[in-house]
Amino acid sequence: MKRLLTAAALSLGLITAGATPRTAQAQDDMMTHVCDSTLIALLYIAEHDYGFVPMSADLSTFEKGQYAPLFEAMMSMMGEEAMMEGDDMMATEEAMMESEEMAETSMMEMVALAPGHVADEDPACTELRTELDAFLFTTLTEGMMMMSDG
Repeated sequence: MKRLLTAAALSLGLITAGATPRTAQAQDDMMTHVCDSTLIALLYIAEHDYGFVPMSADLSTFEKGQYAPLFEAMMSMMGEEAMMEGDDMMATEEAMMESEEMAETSMMEMVALAPGHVADEDPACTELRTELDAFLFTTLTEGMMMMSDG
């Protein structure tokens, strides 16, 4: 299994190493934001596995690159499920706020790592990166706490 994951990671690295980033372009008066592949991969994982919904960004304005087919498949599978989850999202946000408070008290003893920084990055990408980082930390911390309680 480790070999398969390593091969997949190397393949992804080779694919993205040859890709040249494009600059943002106007598209029907809507700005397209081109971010790095790692950010878009994290976005996909956060959406697919943890139900991430950004508060500050319109994700349709972000270029998905080689991940576009994954996003399209995810959206087609979600269909009407997304509409029915509105109430669940509010409960999740409340639980996340509670877990943030718990994490803050235990964080006093930990070293805070600096967020990633990409030189000359589109500000919309930086904003999405910051929101994703906070969301994933909160969600993963909440999951860890739930496992230790159960």
